[in-house]
Amino acid sequence: MRFAVAAMLLAAPTAAQTPERVRCVVDHGPARDCRVTFSTAAGVRTLRFDLANGRRVTFVGRAQTGWWSGRLDGKPAMGFERNRGYVVFSTTDLGRTFEWFYPGSQHGGY
Repeated sequence: MRFAVAAMLLAAPTAAQTPERVRCVVDHGPARDCRVTFSTAAGVRTLRFDLANGRRVTFVGRAQTGWWSGRLDGKPAMGFERNRGYVVFSTTDLGRTFEWFYPGSQHGGY
């Protein structure tokens, strides 16, 4: 019984966290202010980035030891953590890149 309850708790989606202010880089453009909202369900993380002019970028996937695997705006993608608080994603066809980082973490703030 205890294991069934634990499994249900792990599978239950978490409420989206309050959006956080970060910096975003789309396809090697300039870094711009944006907001990210994190949520997790059944071990899958959803990162929703709200950029200026109503643009939205979404990554859905998993992370382990600094590597990410999932989908960037619906396309297969991989990612890696340059340092704590700075993640770079690229679609597997190399057609798109997306980076995000916390202010102050662009050059390795810990």
